Amino acid sequence: MAGERGKRIYRKATNDENQRHSRVREQIANELPEIKRRARDRLSSVVGCGTPLRQVLSALRSERERLGLSLNDIFERTGIDRAALSRLENNENANPTLGTLERYAEALDKQILVVLSDVKPKAR
Repeated sequence: MAGERGKRIYRKATNDENQRHSRVREQIANELPEIKRRARDRLSSVVGCGTPLRQVLSALRSERERLGLSLNDIFERTGIDRAALSRLENNENANPTLGTLERYAEALDKQILVVLSDVKPKAR
């Protein structure tokens, strides 16, 4: 029947399962600081150099191709004309709006993130 959910069955974990879960929690606790440090470093490098628009468009195209989607599929999901999509992907001087990039990304179940940072002083 539509909308009907199955009944959840709860059971007590065995001693072996509790020990395994404890080891996993301990491992995660030990690795978490390193994971967070790597994430901060990665974000810092992205903020520091930014991501050129050409790279964003290339990533969108790569993801579309990886998913096996055609320009027509993206057109159907976004309403963006196929010729316009082709120009975005192939034109080195493409200058899409943020809204266009968001629509394209959403059609691929992705999200565009924009980071605003201070400009680094130029070296003299």
